[in-house]
Amino acid sequence: MPPKLKFSKEELIDAAFNLVRKNGWPALSTRSLAEVLGTSARPIYSHFNAMEELEEAIAKKGVDLLYKFMIQERTGDPWHDHGIGYVLFAQDEKRLFLGLNDEKHIKHYKAYGEVIWDTLTASLSDYPPFQGLTEEQIYQVQLTRWLMAHGLAFQVANHSPEVWEGKIDIVMQQGSIAILEGLKLQFAQKDCLKP
Repeated sequence: MPPKLKFSKEELIDAAFNLVRKNGWPALSTRSLAEVLGTSARPIYSHFNAMEELEEAIAKKGVDLLYKFMIQERTGDPWHDHGIGYVLFAQDEKRLFLGLNDEKHIKHYKAYGEVIWDTLTASLSDYPPFQGLTEEQIYQVQLTRWLMAHGLAFQVANHSPEVWEGKIDIVMQQGSIAILEGLKLQFAQKDCLKP
């Protein structure tokens, strides 16, 4: 009969997640995780066949946390709140944000991030500023604004908090409005040019 494990799979994921969250991916190894859990490396492999499986579970947990940031009400406008939440996640969870976007782990981030994209887009189906736009136009607006938010998130994650203190909300709101209004104007001009 195999020895009873001292920790559950979820406890293992939580411990690994906290290591990455505090110190980045380089801090995660079977040795460092075993040390945190007070065990040998052997029980870790009872839950995961390879370190990559654990890394994927950490990425999923990171994206779940990102989603919580994005759905938190901040301004009363859900679309603005999504963008602000994305950037605040990068500010508050720098190592996690940068780690999810690194070359090795971005594949997991993208896979789970697509679920967030679909969920948040569906939540905006009755969003008044998007009324009258086609599905493709809404996608263009969303993609352009995401590119802005992603760029801002990297700026925030790579600078001290004082640089962006008090500016994230206003930059995201002004940028979002500019993107939406600018693209609406372009869409209208294209419609006028159609025979």
